[in-house]
Amino acid sequence: MSKVTYSNTLSPIARTRVTADRNLVLKDKIGYESSDIHFNFRKDKIDNLFRILMIGSQEIQNPYFGGFFMFQGKFPDQYPFFPPHVLAKTQGENTRFHPNYYVNGKCCLSILGTWSGPPWTSCQNLGTVAQSLKMLYIDNPITQEPSWEKCTDDRAKTYQRIISYRTLEVAVINMLNKPPNNFENFLPIMEEKFVKLYPKYIEKIEKMKHLHGKTEKSPIYGMSVTYDIKALELKFKNKYKDLFPKYNTKTQDKTNDEIIVN
Repeated sequence: MSKVTYSNTLSPIARTRVTADRNLVLKDKIGYESSDIHFNFRKDKIDNLFRILMIGSQEIQNPYFGGFFMFQGKFPDQYPFFPPHVLAKTQGENTRFHPNYYVNGKCCLSILGTWSGPPWTSCQNLGTVAQSLKMLYIDNPITQEPSWEKCTDDRAKTYQRIISYRTLEVAVINMLNKPPNNFENFLPIMEEKFVKLYPKYIEKIEKMKHLHGKTEKSPIYGMSVTYDIKALELKFKNKYKDLFPKYNTKTQDKTNDEIIVN
């Protein structure tokens, strides 16, 4: 097999498989969306590009709660004999959101050929790649770092707090205000989800108020944060004021309709 290339010169076999992968995720669109996974690719032509949006978690205790995590991918010219190339595009404040996702966008997964473990096989597809990315958003992510697999002490909790804060600040507000280039098509999904999750966002921010003004340093990756919970809360309230009139008739129940934003 020749060396892998990503020049968008898809071989006939690759073109057929890329088409099949697209059709596969479109066929199960409802299923993927129920798992908070959304795909985007050009409709007017078959090329090697794809984009993925996923919500990290809808569980409020999870550090990735409500975060909008975006990935840009390329199918290789020799697909499916080599895996896609994927970059994490939700970035900001020098945040290492997960041991497997680097600040430069590198995604370390064995099926992508960027980490040790079970390798890519030609029976895998765009859907299995997306599901593998989504499965990493766990409650205690520090355990995914080699030699930290059993860490559940204060170091793990510190990393969780920092990631929880940066998820709200960067992966929610910053991504809504300025998504990565060419990811603007996901904005309606993100905005509607924001309005739906808003009460829980505020609940989570309320639970973080004891951190206001404190500075913490992550036990790994050299990250530090000074928590500004008041500013964060204001950003959420202002964004909700902007978006609620646009989406309330589609996403709000009576309870949420009664929310008053000061």
